[in-house]
Amino acid sequence: MKNHLFKIFSLIIILSLSVSMAFAYQTLAFDFPNGAGNWHVAYHRKLMNETIVQYVPQGESYAQWSQTFIIHSYRNALAKTPLTFLRRLTSQLEAVNDYAKYQYERITPNDAIATRCVVGNARMDAQCDIYRVVQSFDGYITMQYINRSFDDFKLVYFRWLDSIREARPYQAEFRNDRYLSKESLEL
Repeated sequence: MKNHLFKIFSLIIILSLSVSMAFAYQTLAFDFPNGAGNWHVAYHRKLMNETIVQYVPQGESYAQWSQTFIIHSYRNALAKTPLTFLRRLTSQLEAVNDYAKYQYERITPNDAIATRCVVGNARMDAQCDIYRVVQSFDGYITMQYINRSFDDFKLVYFRWLDSIREARPYQAEFRNDRYLSKESLEL
């Protein structure tokens, strides 16, 4: 039974994104489409009410990557809805590269998802991305998958969209561990 459950998901990453000095954490359960073993943390930083974690494929770095997955937690963000917050973020990116506008794939009271592909310009490399904002317990969590290859993006689009769509925040108590893989999970 245990092995069967492990085969259902390639890997579940539980990210404890610190959002309070009182040991309260926002936690995001996310299943990497091709297994987390192919990815590593290239960047992690906490700034006051924000936490950001950037993953890139093994062998790539913060500065040199072909695709990346970024999780950003905002505590007490000043936006009324996830859609309002996502539109603010996407309009900033559209100002950097106005080749294409974001297309909104899903809008609910608790989250919003947008996608787009752009050709490169002087301020941004050519890339395609999936961007989601989800309501969390103390603010918002964003997830952004970016791929610099249009052809590869087309091949992996639905796997990444499904994984991002299925990610769930939940309230958690203080944890010393930050990442939990299925290999170390005992049921």
